[in-house]
Amino acid sequence: MKNVRGLVVSLLVALVATFAQCQYVASREESLLYDSEPLTTLVATRDIPPNIRLDETMVSAVQVPRKWQQPKALTKVDDVIGQITSVPIFAGEQVVATKLVTADDAGLAFYIPKGTRALAIGVDVFNAVGGHVKAGNHVDILGSFDFGVGDKSDLRTITVLQDVAVLSVVDDIGTITARQVRQLPPEGEAPEPEDAPPTPSETLTSRATITVALSPEQAQKLTLAQEIGSLTMVLRSLYEADGAVELGAATVQNTLGIPEQVRFKPRPAYRLIEGGL
Repeated sequence: MKNVRGLVVSLLVALVATFAQCQYVASREESLLYDSEPLTTLVATRDIPPNIRLDETMVSAVQVPRKWQQPKALTKVDDVIGQITSVPIFAGEQVVATKLVTADDAGLAFYIPKGTRALAIGVDVFNAVGGHVKAGNHVDILGSFDFGVGDKSDLRTITVLQDVAVLSVVDDIGTITARQVRQLPPEGEAPEPEDAPPTPSETLTSRATITVALSPEQAQKLTLAQEIGSLTMVLRSLYEADGAVELGAATVQNTLGIPEQVRFKPRPAYRLIEGGL
């Protein structure tokens, strides 16, 4: 009787041990299968320096075991197109979101064409086409300078630069910024009314700037032109071909038909009226 009882206990212990072992093997198998599951991951096809806009030729999709996929690794080519590298990414390295920034985060420097410099020009609504200049437009820049001697004026207006690309107007670089992104309201709710867009006179004040892209030599010349004269922008048509037009200087003589030199006296910006009791 005792032998039968001992046999039964031994069988139960063996059965429990076998069940526990099977459970352990099953859980380990499940864990190993989970860790080894191949996941689509983007890797760099070549060494990519910082501040480079990514395109589809710079990355490729490979299968990486889940265990070896880095946190924040990107999996779709569309997710990286247009993104900018903030640090170097080496060939074969996984492309992770923490190493990329958007063009908006990169700032204006990203939009400056290679070989050019960004230069801000002080403007107001009156000498910048009424405030209708926008980022991405092309403009000509005119300058008015007094070549007179003594009390004789010789005011001339010349086209300093032609076909100049506008990079930004005040702080608008022509792209949607984070502060402009709006949330979609829940279904059935009306969206919040949008703020009225600023008028030209609100966009460009007397202390506004328009930033243009120039060659280093042009930047030098335009800086000097700002110091010795007054500048005006004229907007080029979107339908006009690139290039310059041959122009002579506009002078008081050939504009008004006055042969002698005259002294130009600008009107005062305001009139003071004083009175008393």
